[in-house]
Amino acid sequence: MKDRDLNPAPEESTPQLSDEYRWYSEHTALLVSTLKWALLGAVAGLCVGLGTKAFLWALAWATGEALRLKVGVFRYYDLLPLALPLCVWLVRTFAPTAKGHGTEAVITAVHTRSGRINLAVAPVKLLATVLTLAFGGSVGKEGPCAQIGASITSGFADLLRLGDEDRRRLVICGIGAGFGAVFGTPISGALFGIEVLYLGRIEYSVLFPCLIASIVGHLVCGVSPPVPVLHDNFGRLNPTELVLLSVGFGAICGLIALTMIESMRGLERGLHRFSAHPYATAAAGGLFLAVIYHVFGDTYAGLGSTTIEGALSGSLHLLLLGVAIKIVTTAVTLETGGSGGIITPLFFIGSTAGLAFAHMFHLPAGAFAAFGFVAVVAAAANTPIAAAVMGIEMLPGSVGVYAALCACTAYLIVGHRSVYASQKLGFSKSAGLDVPLGGTIGSLGRDSVRIRPGSVAARLHSLRRVRRWKKSPPSA
Repeated sequence: MKDRDLNPAPEESTPQLSDEYRWYSEHTALLVSTLKWALLGAVAGLCVGLGTKAFLWALAWATGEALRLKVGVFRYYDLLPLALPLCVWLVRTFAPTAKGHGTEAVITAVHTRSGRINLAVAPVKLLATVLTLAFGGSVGKEGPCAQIGASITSGFADLLRLGDEDRRRLVICGIGAGFGAVFGTPISGALFGIEVLYLGRIEYSVLFPCLIASIVGHLVCGVSPPVPVLHDNFGRLNPTELVLLSVGFGAICGLIALTMIESMRGLERGLHRFSAHPYATAAAGGLFLAVIYHVFGDTYAGLGSTTIEGALSGSLHLLLLGVAIKIVTTAVTLETGGSGGIITPLFFIGSTAGLAFAHMFHLPAGAFAAFGFVAVVAAAANTPIAAAVMGIEMLPGSVGVYAALCACTAYLIVGHRSVYASQKLGFSKSAGLDVPLGGTIGSLGRDSVRIRPGSVAARLHSLRRVRRWKKSPPSA
């Protein structure tokens, strides 16, 4: 008989009631953590909601006053050559980190400084963005709210003497609360806050407090979603056709988002030679925008909320050229010194692209404008989950479902690009590509993304090279 038969293994002991203290201690820690972050998230949401409300009130007042500046052919946007240099002076003098479209600076702070943001950023960003938008700069309102929210929550973390990790989480709550409050979409706002930091990764540890902060911020601010009442109307299209059209139009939206990203990056590189003359660059940018608005109209000035609503209701007629004009005006505003966000211009670009697509192929205009509304944001910001939930959160019935499909397609097609250069790469969008993970999107060079050996894409490239060689064999 073998040794194992002589010495049988001892039977596993049955758990005793005395072991239950381990479960009690675990749930005690979970309860304390939940209460802590529920309180911190609620306070963050309250502060951000009040800050966003103050920003929106100031913006509405300043815009109303600016619209009164109409004497002969003179319009309010003719003051942009003065307004943009003033924005540059404000930011450079009082809060250099408030430069650009807001969310970018917050992402950088979260990744490199544990979310530390100067409290002076909030008032400076508010004033600079109000100046830019009131006089016709083509920017959005979510970036300032995210930066204002992050600045307030960072100051709150200083007040409570929180550690670096807790500060970082609280600042992420500020991003989500700012987005949810300004657009009236608390769920997608919270998801945006935890998704925008990385391409392909989500900060699950911040999901609960971010949801609390976004919901409280939304309730305090009281803003409704920026869409009119839509109806679930697809005409004669059946579900199969809708799936195919959603995927096809999603691919187009991904290319539009890529155009937007490359336009901004190209203009940024082109203007680098003038970095020693920021005020002259801002004045030239303002003059360029004023000329564009005089030629094509002020439809492309400011937030463009009326145009977005008209596109989503299907009552607007706008050529595809309008998409290109909005891309140009947004890139010029942000890269020459204007202050503001970028999501609202992406809403404009996406909804008008969907409208133009629908008119070209005789499709339901409002539905495809809604598809573009969320798809271009999903692609440009690399936030497909937040954009998909936003579509379901704001749009009726199956419109939101197909919009989510369109958004996810656009997110894949845009590739490893983003309007937020400080986003970190968390994964590759294709198993056939080798991408250096862990770095920022802005650090990717032309040769950084390579086809993975042995993949289907590599085989297709090899087959293509063989065919080229057969068509033009080397001479003896």
